[in-house]
Formats: sequence, C-alpha cells, structure tokens
Amino acid sequence: VYYANYFTIAERARTELLREAGHPYKQIEEESGCFFPVRSCQCRYWGYAVYDDELILETRVTKLRHATLTFTTDILRAGGAKPLVSAVVELACVGNDGKPRVIPDNLRAALGEYLDLAE
Repeated sequence: VYYANYFTIAERARTELLREAGHPYKQIEEESGCFFPVRSCQCRYWGYAVYDDELILETRVTKLRHATLTFTTDILRAGGAKPLVSAVVELACVGNDGKPRVIPDNLRAALGEYLDLAE
C-alpha cells in the first residue's frame, strides 16, 4: 500500500466512528454548520500492508479540546498484535466563514465515549 493511502484509510475510520457515535459527518454539517478541516496529520510506520491483506482499524479520540479534536487510528494486519501504521490527525472546528468555533456540546458528549487519554 502506498504510504499516503494510510491517511485515506484513517479518514474512512474517522467517518465511521462519527457515524457509530450517532453523528454522521453530513448531519454535523447540516445541523450545526460546523466543518472539520485537517489542521495537522502524521503517520508512524512500523510495517506495511500488501494487496489483499485484511486490515483491522482501531480508532479513538485522543484529544478533545474547545475547538479542536485529535483522532488516532492504528492500522493492523488481521491477526497481528502490533500496528503497521499509526495515523494521528488533528481537526479544527470551523464555521461556514472558516473561523474557529466551539465543538457543539452534543458532539463533544458523544465523542467523549471514544476518548482515550492514555496517549
């Protein structure tokens, strides 16, 4: 797998976590007028996946601040004990005008269920 594609995999995992938390991304945009552009991202590589590997994605919220949140996604090969890749992505909460906004309380509460401060 091309190294940059792990960011796409992590993005999909974040989208699914939001859906599981009861807040699909499109719904967040429509109901609150909030958007979450990437503020920073990094990947740590310990190995690599190859085509047809079954991958396990473990995604959690590792920081939940006033107007930013950070997701960490570990990407493992099925049956593997250690991550191949760990992606850390910080998102900023902004309004339609592009200015920072406070993360809506209902979203903050829902994401608190996925908060892992052990990082």
